[in-house]
Amino acid sequence: MGAASYYFSEPGILGEQVPVEVSDVRLVLENGTEEVFEQPARSMIGFPRGNYTLSYRAPVRNYHLQQIFDQYYEVNVTVPSGYDVRNPLLGGWSPGATVTREANGSTRLSWRRTHDLFVRFYDPGRESLLWFFGTSWAVVAIVLLFPFLVGRFARQGRE
Repeated sequence: MGAASYYFSEPGILGEQVPVEVSDVRLVLENGTEEVFEQPARSMIGFPRGNYTLSYRAPVRNYHLQQIFDQYYEVNVTVPSGYDVRNPLLGGWSPGATVTREANGSTRLSWRRTHDLFVRFYDPGRESLLWFFGTSWAVVAIVLLFPFLVGRFARQGRE
């Protein structure tokens, strides 16, 4: 049984791997044995080869999460309560995911077999802004179109 490692990174602007600081790293074996890593060295952990469940916490920037794997994995992502992914104008996820709304308000996205994933989420404030600007543009369109439509119908009535 050889050694394996996992490197915590995110794709950079040019596709390069940029290290990510993580915390609460847990590696759980199929039999339930758990190993906790206090501070991963250089954003990497090493462990014996095997079938594990890896969980960790990392900062998420710009309301999106993106991960690329070296092979296909089963992946679960939990978006905490207070955030959502279901509005297609603000949120989204890579194909193949099963989306489940949990009782505690969080949203769980699960892929049975994926090589990469992308999750875009939003908070209630962004959704409110979307409705505000959408409504504002609709009002502006109606105000600008009203004189045109009234003039057009008045001309048709005179003919």
